[in-house]
Amino acid sequence: MGVTVYSSQTFGDLYKKMLLSLSYPISTGAVRTISSPKKFQQSFYNSTVMISVISRLLFYGILCYCTAMAQESSLSISEPYGNYGVGFQTFNILDKSRSFSLDRNSPGMGSDKTIFRPIQVCVWYPAEAVDKSPMKYDEYFFLMAHETGKIDLSKTSRDSLLENFLETEQVDTKILEKELKVNMRAIENAAPNTTQKFPVLIYGPSWSSSAYENALLSEFLASHGYVVISSPSVGPEKRDMPISRIGVETQARDMEFLFSILDTLPNADTDRVAIAGFSLGGLSNVLMMARNSSVDAWIGIDPSIHEAYDFFEDSPYEDYRRFSKPTLFINSLGYMNELPFYDKLVYSDAYMVNLPQLEHTDLASQFIKLFGSNDTKENVAVKVKGYNLVAKYVLAFLNGVFRDKLDYRDMTRKYFDSNQIDPSFTQIKTKKGLPKVEALFDRYIKGKVKNLVSFLDSTVSKEQHMIYPEADLQKLIYLAAQNNLSQTSRELMAWYKSNYRGAFHNKVLKHITFDQMLEFFLEVYRTNEKCDFDYYQLNHTAQLLSMGGKGEESLKYFILNTQLHPTNYQAYFNLGIGYFRMDDFEKARINFKKCLELNPDERFKGLAKDFLSKSRDKK
Repeated sequence: MGVTVYSSQTFGDLYKKMLLSLSYPISTGAVRTISSPKKFQQSFYNSTVMISVISRLLFYGILCYCTAMAQESSLSISEPYGNYGVGFQTFNILDKSRSFSLDRNSPGMGSDKTIFRPIQVCVWYPAEAVDKSPMKYDEYFFLMAHETGKIDLSKTSRDSLLENFLETEQVDTKILEKELKVNMRAIENAAPNTTQKFPVLIYGPSWSSSAYENALLSEFLASHGYVVISSPSVGPEKRDMPISRIGVETQARDMEFLFSILDTLPNADTDRVAIAGFSLGGLSNVLMMARNSSVDAWIGIDPSIHEAYDFFEDSPYEDYRRFSKPTLFINSLGYMNELPFYDKLVYSDAYMVNLPQLEHTDLASQFIKLFGSNDTKENVAVKVKGYNLVAKYVLAFLNGVFRDKLDYRDMTRKYFDSNQIDPSFTQIKTKKGLPKVEALFDRYIKGKVKNLVSFLDSTVSKEQHMIYPEADLQKLIYLAAQNNLSQTSRELMAWYKSNYRGAFHNKVLKHITFDQMLEFFLEVYRTNEKCDFDYYQLNHTAQLLSMGGKGEESLKYFILNTQLHPTNYQAYFNLGIGYFRMDDFEKARINFKKCLELNPDERFKGLAKDFLSKSRDKK
């Protein structure tokens, strides 16, 4: 059970703000901090002392839950359930591409051991109707004992686990007793409905949390025709998940592993897949989305991408061209304001539901049931209402993407109309994704976009923030030139110069004219697929021209490189090489000498001296 709260702590260069311990409100307004989410389990594993008779009596009411009548939970979904039965299956599988450590105190271990990475898989799915009692919540609860491998969970082991859980997590005994007896909707191992294939939602839980932390939502979605698959948030080498880059990467790979086994599920449609994540799971799933273009939609429930944006920004995946699928953000009070990921999404149709009366822990059913239900009656009612809205909007978004196949306009009208909500409880923001550069240019060619400069003007925010990615603007300029639209290309370059003031234009125009700059730009872009007029791009273009028999043309690029980078000894050495190939040995010597004057490293010092000697011999 992972219960964590986000606070402003620094973890090296990963997070400036990160989640440390999850808190929940109590009636006095104080904040109760939950301890390490797996201490109770570790204590359970390490314990070799039998529970005392007195302890057994103290917990007798809980230990006999299996014979008691079903209880009513403090949390339920009042939104209409779907027409499908709900099945649940769990199994353990190994990811043989990664290792995992079990210590000697783990169940069944007499010594430390390294094994393949264990993955506990939980699946909720549309099922056939069956005459069988549904699961009780305790059947989810005790799955925590099997998160790093299936074990034989005897009654004594259950007793010990419960005792340690109560001691460590400070859960109210009566609340736990009541919730463990609650009838859920899923029927374990029910026959799957195979009349069709159903869309899939891969769910990533919060820090160190269980696969079933949002079991209520998972059951609800399964009843509406979705397969939901999840695994617990388990660390890279042991059960506890570290708050670190490797921890986030580990969870992303776990979600990708779940993706890889979808074809083993009898009614899962592997061509219709969305991913969702709560808290830390809403950072890990951003990495997964960036690496897997076959994912059709992304859902972030108070996603840590808000808090830990620096991590994503410094990763190899902060290329917004990777994100063109629909996205849904559901945010509680603490996650509504600083939204850099949402703000910078360019090509995704994005929908945001803010719930300002909710706290972070109100977005997962497990935390409300076990921790939030001890609040005042009024506050519990707020949590229940809010959780129902979470279920409502997640289902609406998935239906819009997979069932109704709505575009942005129709999705907004049908499911995310801000005029049809209670603004004191719910706030909705949406924005339409821009067309990718190829699609935009195609629309321009076909006359559907009359003027590209006017289109670009429409993307500039009131604060003069340039929304359209610079890399794609460069590609647009190049595409226009390649299609003999020289005037359009020129207009786009002028717009580029006027609006991206920190770009290369002013420094380049100190040495060449605007038309020459456009000519240089197009050639550098052709050979580098981008153009910032940096040393390496110019040198690469010049070398290709020089070695391709276009020596005179290459010299223009070599010379501009020295003008833009006058302290770069490599630029002068390569200009010397350009002249050397043209048999202009006098100018070659001048530039080899200039290279030596700039204190080159040993490699270029040796090369410059060698070619200086050769050029003298060529007099």
